[in-house]
Amino acid sequence: MLVTGAASGIGQAIAQRVAIEGPSVVICIDKNSDGATRTATAITAMGVTSYAIAIDLADLTAIDLASKIVLESHGCIDLLVCNAGVSFSGGIETDESAWKTSWDVNLMAQVRLARNFIPSMIENGGGYILNTASAAGLLTGLGALSYAVTKHGCVALSEWLAITHKRDNIRVSVLCPMGVRTGLLLPETDPDQPRSLAQAAVLEAGALLEPSDVAEAAVAAINAEQFLILPHPEVRQFYNFRANNTEKWITAMARYQENLLDD
Repeated sequence: MLVTGAASGIGQAIAQRVAIEGPSVVICIDKNSDGATRTATAITAMGVTSYAIAIDLADLTAIDLASKIVLESHGCIDLLVCNAGVSFSGGIETDESAWKTSWDVNLMAQVRLARNFIPSMIENGGGYILNTASAAGLLTGLGALSYAVTKHGCVALSEWLAITHKRDNIRVSVLCPMGVRTGLLLPETDPDQPRSLAQAAVLEAGALLEPSDVAEAAVAAINAEQFLILPHPEVRQFYNFRANNTEKWITAMARYQENLLDD
């Protein structure tokens, strides 16, 4: 098993939860070397072989090198969890640097890892891919344009992989939580600093889950080979409303945004 974004939050929780199932190895990947090592150390203490690889998932060369090392060491990864993500507040004014990082980490890292590991999965008779998107990938992300667009891309990628590689016995799930108590949503900042529109939109929309809750939902869905993982049940209602009443959905979301901006 290989997990990206394993230093903290949902990635850390999934790595530790899947370790309970007794995999042969858990490989923890993150840009945060110390955090990834702490996760791997905790898993090793559970009696499961685990180690960390520190790479920047915006770096194609680093991804390819890490993939090569893993494949040479283990031959195949039967569960690939692409969880790492970044978020930048802002709309159409979002600069090119933020867009590039969003594309590389939120979407292209998933593409590149799939490209590197799917051939060995096919050769080994199958495998499983879990991509972490967001409710923003099914709906939208107010106040965070690059996040919303790249998370929609993650959902589209996951659906394409699920369809294309079903014949290869490769199953795919896409995880779309709403509010989760992680550093991505609640970074350590000045407590007197006002919440961004992106933060407020999520925090006002529904319950805030713990990463461990999301990890439990993810493992249950993997065991059931369920494509769409929605730890917040209300997201399914929103998703259905958006699909069946698109004009009303846009009007309602625009009104919601106005109310948040007026508060």
